[in-house]
Amino acid sequence: MKKKITTILLGIIAIILIVTVSVHFQNTSTSSQTHISSNKWTKKSFDDLKIGDFNKAGKDGATYEQVVAKYGRPNKKNKSKSGDHILTVVSWRNIAGDYTGVTLTFMSQEKNTATARLTSKTLLDSKTINLAKKWTMTTYNAIRLENSETNEHDGDSLASLTKQYGHPAVLTLANIDGKVQTNAVWHNTNGGANGSVSVDFSEYNTALNKKQDKLR
Repeated sequence: MKKKITTILLGIIAIILIVTVSVHFQNTSTSSQTHISSNKWTKKSFDDLKIGDFNKAGKDGATYEQVVAKYGRPNKKNKSKSGDHILTVVSWRNIAGDYTGVTLTFMSQEKNTATARLTSKTLLDSKTINLAKKWTMTTYNAIRLENSETNEHDGDSLASLTKQYGHPAVLTLANIDGKVQTNAVWHNTNGGANGSVSVDFSEYNTALNKKQDKLR
C-alpha cells in the first residue's frame, strides 16, 4: 500500500512541477486573462484549503470556482489527462510573506473546470535557498525513515527537518485514499543550484521515503 501511495504521489508531483517550475522562473508579466484579486494567499489560507481524495475524483475538496472567486484567476494553467479524469494544475503569485507562489491541482470528469475538486496543493518558498543550513550527503544519509515492518511511526518529522534546514523550497500535500501525504523538496544543498533533497512524509507526518540529487 505504501508503495502504491508513493507512486501516485510521485505522479502528481511530476505533473505539478511542469507548472511550478514555469511559474517560479517566468518574468513578472501576467497574461491578459488574469485579474488581480484583493485577497492575497497566506500560509494560513494555504493550510486551511481542503484537499479531496485523489482516488475519489477529489470528493469533499474545494472547487476551482470557489478558489478563483476568492483569489482571482491564476497566473498559469495547465491541463492533462489521468485515466478518465482531467487534471488542471494552476498557480498564483499573489501571496503574502516570504513565499513566492501557490500551485493547486484540481480533478474533474468533465472539461468544465469550474466544478473540478482540489486534490493537491503546493507552496513555494524561495528564500530557503540562501538562508538555511545546507544539506550534505552525510546529513541526507542521517534522515530516519519509518520502519515499514512496524507501526512505530518513528521517522524524522517534517517539523524537525524544517527546524534544521529551513522551510522546503517546494511543499506539496495530496490526499490519497483518505490519507494526506506530504512531499518536501529542499534546494539548499552543497550540490550547487541543481542539488536537491526530496522527502515523502506519511499521514503521521514522519519520513517515509527520500531521494537526493548531486549531493556531496
